Amino acid sequence: MTANLKKSPAQSVSTNVLLAMLIIVWLSPLSWLMMTSVNPNPSGGFAVPTSLTFDHFLTAMSGTSLRQFLNSLLIAFSAATLTTILAALAAYPFSRLNIPYKNTILWSLALLRILPSTAIIIPVFLTGRALGLLNTGGVVLVLTLMNLPFAILLLKNFFDTIPPELEEAGYMEGATLRQGLMYIVLPLSRAGLAVIWFMAFTSAWNEFLFPFLMLRSDQAFPMAVGLYAAFGQYGATDYGFLTAYSIIYTAPAIAVYFMLKRNLTTGFAGVGVKG
Repeated sequence: MTANLKKSPAQSVSTNVLLAMLIIVWLSPLSWLMMTSVNPNPSGGFAVPTSLTFDHFLTAMSGTSLRQFLNSLLIAFSAATLTTILAALAAYPFSRLNIPYKNTILWSLALLRILPSTAIIIPVFLTGRALGLLNTGGVVLVLTLMNLPFAILLLKNFFDTIPPELEEAGYMEGATLRQGLMYIVLPLSRAGLAVIWFMAFTSAWNEFLFPFLMLRSDQAFPMAVGLYAAFGQYGATDYGFLTAYSIIYTAPAIAVYFMLKRNLTTGFAGVGVKG
């Protein structure tokens, strides 16, 4: 039977050709992006540069572009941290207390999050204008509220895997509720917290609609909006600047992934409790 499962030479060749085509399709845009970003005279076409320059990266990390990069970091980091803190404080009672209809409440919140962002832009804008939140703080608040439903649901399910007996043992030793949460539950939930933080960070980092709606100047825009605004800003498309800006735009999300990779791939260890 094992012999029947072996691929014929023709099947192996066709598989390799298909994989090679997929690799070429995936690498071609990336190769164009990299080569154009270091080309002294980019034309927008696919061309191997005869010389290299990093002037486009220096331009992308100066002036308004640098400000937009810092704005993105501020918005994404603040929204991710606030989402994680609020999600932990809300998910713990849902996990430990017998709240009536708690599953209905949680899934109803998740259902509201499924609504497209375009369906709520008008009430969000009007509310932000009435409360004076058409600024960076308002964007952070909106993105936090949008990320909370799924964050609470995921973190609640993660807290459910932690035996309550661990907390009870801490209480018998004199620990308070806050200490039990801080020193028992949260350390054992670092994988779940890392997933929530990473999810909220990438969501806020990639968000375009609400920053574009609520922020009114180039100096306040994050990179997602700045990249859009840079197309044809001066009557012509600067491909060198745009490709360098795009590469810089992707770098923080990739860096955060590798920083959290260990926690993202580590689940609850299933600590045993002796009777």
